[in-house]
Amino acid sequence: MKKNLLALTALLLGPLASLHVSAAPATTPPKAFGPVPTDRQMRWHELELYAFVHFTVNTFTDREWGFGDENPAIFNPTAFDADQIAAAAKAGGMKGLIFVAKHHDGLCLWPTKSTAHNISATPYKNGKGDMVKEMAEACKKAGLKFAVYVSPWDRNHAEYGSPGYVTTFHQQIDEVTTQYGPIFEMWFDGANGGDGYYGGKGGRHQIDQNTYYRWKEVHAIIRKNQPDCAIWGGNYNEGGITHYGDCRWGGSEAGHVNDPCWPTVSSKKNQMTHSEIARGDRQGDVWCPAEGDVSIRPGWFWHEKENSRVKSPEKLMNIYLECVGRGANLIVNIPPDRRGLVHENDVSSMTGFGKHLQATFATRLEQGATCTASHTRGNDASYGPANLLDADRWSAWITDDDVLTPEVTFTLPEARTFNLIRLREDIRLGQRIDGVAVDAMVDGMWKELATASNVGAIRLLRVPQTTATQVRVRITKSAACPALSDFGLFLEPKFETWIPPIGAAPKVASTIKTKGGWKVVSASVGEAGAAIDGNPATFWNTHPTGKEHTLPQDFVVDMGSEKTLKGFTYLPRQDKFTHGMVDQYTFQISLDGKTWITAAEGEFGNLRANPIEQSVSFAPAKARYFKFIARHCLEMNHAIVPEIGVIE
Repeated sequence: MKKNLLALTALLLGPLASLHVSAAPATTPPKAFGPVPTDRQMRWHELELYAFVHFTVNTFTDREWGFGDENPAIFNPTAFDADQIAAAAKAGGMKGLIFVAKHHDGLCLWPTKSTAHNISATPYKNGKGDMVKEMAEACKKAGLKFAVYVSPWDRNHAEYGSPGYVTTFHQQIDEVTTQYGPIFEMWFDGANGGDGYYGGKGGRHQIDQNTYYRWKEVHAIIRKNQPDCAIWGGNYNEGGITHYGDCRWGGSEAGHVNDPCWPTVSSKKNQMTHSEIARGDRQGDVWCPAEGDVSIRPGWFWHEKENSRVKSPEKLMNIYLECVGRGANLIVNIPPDRRGLVHENDVSSMTGFGKHLQATFATRLEQGATCTASHTRGNDASYGPANLLDADRWSAWITDDDVLTPEVTFTLPEARTFNLIRLREDIRLGQRIDGVAVDAMVDGMWKELATASNVGAIRLLRVPQTTATQVRVRITKSAACPALSDFGLFLEPKFETWIPPIGAAPKVASTIKTKGGWKVVSASVGEAGAAIDGNPATFWNTHPTGKEHTLPQDFVVDMGSEKTLKGFTYLPRQDKFTHGMVDQYTFQISLDGKTWITAAEGEFGNLRANPIEQSVSFAPAKARYFKFIARHCLEMNHAIVPEIGVIE
């Protein structure tokens, strides 16, 4: 009887019946196309935006990667406030927070039984603290999901590189997944192996990350303890098949992802390249979507010199549209300072970003529209275009199997002005659309506003500000009958100029004006003048004519007059190559060019993923000359240095 009533209603209402009639589909539903997300991945997709919190000894040593030899006594925040950190994330529109419970330096910020190198050995709360617990409780109070980062690489542990450490690592995973309530994601960094303290033994431990950590067992621990927890990273190959976690890296630490960015990867390839992982594989057989990550500052840990270099709300919005707007999730890092608080500048920017997000998506301008589609599956209202306007994120307008390029037209109640368009697919049926275009009726003619090569979980399209009464979505290419689930029109407000409320960065002498009196007085090989010419596109290269001059190599600069130096800067190459990118250095200074003092020695951390200008501080000292010694590089065995500067 109900079916007959629905049919009669449809007959009376004619072509607009799909706007008002909804029922269980009478037509055969479409088959899924390719791999589809699990329920766990669907929940992950719906989060879209969350925070990172990087906090460890690096905050107190002014480094990005700790060596592992840091005394836990230096980790002594004066006013750590988990609630303030969670509130900063909440103000930024974040739906969750990933706390770095252990970074590469090995200090565990919970009282683990797996190693003595943990928060119990620090002055924090007289050794009785547990920051993981505090952050988990603060997130719960703030209404945020909670997640944990545990570094596989441990530069402190004496057994790193041997089976004994892996047992410790597994114990740490078991602890954090059983002691702190629900965890929405476990995050495993890709940095693995290299120099370290290693319990005082030192040396360089290289491992095969595919086999060393026994990722299959790690996955099993997490699945047992936290079945709803998404796993980031930890991929392994077994029997020629690559097994992935639930999500993957988006390809850079600038936050944005490729366009298009496919949520699928191939298990048939023994090892996907960096660029393949970033793009995804349209023909892939595994659903493993991308996640972009970016710090609100140049570095991942708080550094006082970066207080005025916090990304503005406008910059964060641009990153959001180039990440979430391309179907990936986005993590924004907000590192606490030495007080244990998110700095005022970071809070200000996050708050501005959160308010802008809220203002942008507060009003759905397509509401009240009527819509007509060129085709609906089985002419069944359950698959009709009204599903694009309802409150169900995933209910979809679907066509018959052989209709791959349909279109739908929305007629608004009155002329409305918009500059942002949102589309979604019902990804429970797989990613099906390979091309889409959006038009508006302007001056009596259709005007194309935007095109995209895919849609996926979400697609956000910035368009010129447009006033129209009709908008049309055209599916221009599809691998299977499209299942478009959402359409939205929004008016993104303009940004006001944002100025960091507190602090200023120290003066960095890295401009061509400051370097005007400088000259290279010696170089072990190559033309080192390019390293002080103020042009990042030119560089000192110890592999200049086809012969690789192996490291170490050095050059000496006469600054023309005596200066008081407190540090130096190094800009790695910016052309997306890592050959010759120096990651271990010695920086020496001299008054006469003959007697040298080593002012700084160490490594630049995380260059491969985040090749930003590096700043190294040292005790103030007078010098006229400096010598830069390249001791090791990321790839190959030669040095490439685009720019060296000093901090006065």
